[in-house]
Order: sequence, then C-alpha cells, then structure tokens
Amino acid sequence: MAESLWPQLRLKADTEAELIELYRQVYIETYVFDEQGRKKTLTGWDGQHYQFSAYAFDHAFTESKDYRTNSGINDGGFSKKRARRILWIKEVLALSAGTIQRYSQTRKTDRGRQAKRRTMVVVEEQYVVVFNDPKTPGEPFQFVTAFPADRSYLARLRRESYLAETRKS
Repeated sequence: MAESLWPQLRLKADTEAELIELYRQVYIETYVFDEQGRKKTLTGWDGQHYQFSAYAFDHAFTESKDYRTNSGINDGGFSKKRARRILWIKEVLALSAGTIQRYSQTRKTDRGRQAKRRTMVVVEEQYVVVFNDPKTPGEPFQFVTAFPADRSYLARLRRESYLAETRKS
C-alpha cells in the first residue's frame, strides 16, 4: 500500500466511549475553540473562512450504512477510519500536499430547501471534506463532514457537481 500524504492519528483508550471523547477533544481544540474559549475561524488556501461546530463531530466521525436511504442519519457507529484522519481536514484547508479538486454543488435538504455546498477532494487519498456555503455573503463556510470516499461516491460527485478548480500543493 502506498504511503499517505499525512499521518493518521491513532489514539488509544480503555473503552470506545473514552476513545470517542479523546478524538472529540482533538477536534474541539483543533477546529472549534481556541485556548480562551473563543470560536475559531480557519482560513483556507483559497482565502475563504471556515468554521466548525462542536455538534458536527458526531455526524462527521460516525458511519452511515446507507446515507441516501436513511435520511442522512449516521447509524453505523463511531468510525475509527474517519477519526484517524481528523487532522487531515486542516491539511486540506492549507493545501499542504497533493492535488485538491474543489466542487460546488446544490442539494436538497431534509426540509426540501436547496443548500449549496463546497466539497474538496484530495485526489491522491480519495479523501472528501464538505462545507455548507454561508447563508449570508462574507460569513464563513460551515463544516459538515470529512471521510475517505469510494470510487462510486467520487463518480457521483463528479457527475452531479461543478468542478470549480483544481490546485496542487
């Protein structure tokens, strides 16, 4: 197997609940709040601003058995595969390595409204990071999820989205 662009974070704990809390702490300290408890805003390689909600952790780092048929509920439990790549999100925003394709897409929400999304794909890793577009211009993009994707997901993304740009580190 080829080496990854970035190392995976492999935390250890006595129970799964403790492990989840360790990864949650890394997420919150890295993306959500600074040392003074203020909301963090990260600036990406594209000059845009990105924010992360503490609540997004549960969605982003759990699996879904079938995302399309279960109304977006991630019912497959905590995902070590996703959590081990938790620090990759900041690497994607920094464009620190690899080739990133930025897609723009519109999808229907659970309430039938149209939502715009920005999806970044790290080509070499087949790694996807998704943000909701701001509702008001000038506001930051909001983190939704990040995960290693399979070929069928990437094919559907390419079919149903607009490729806005491709950048190499």
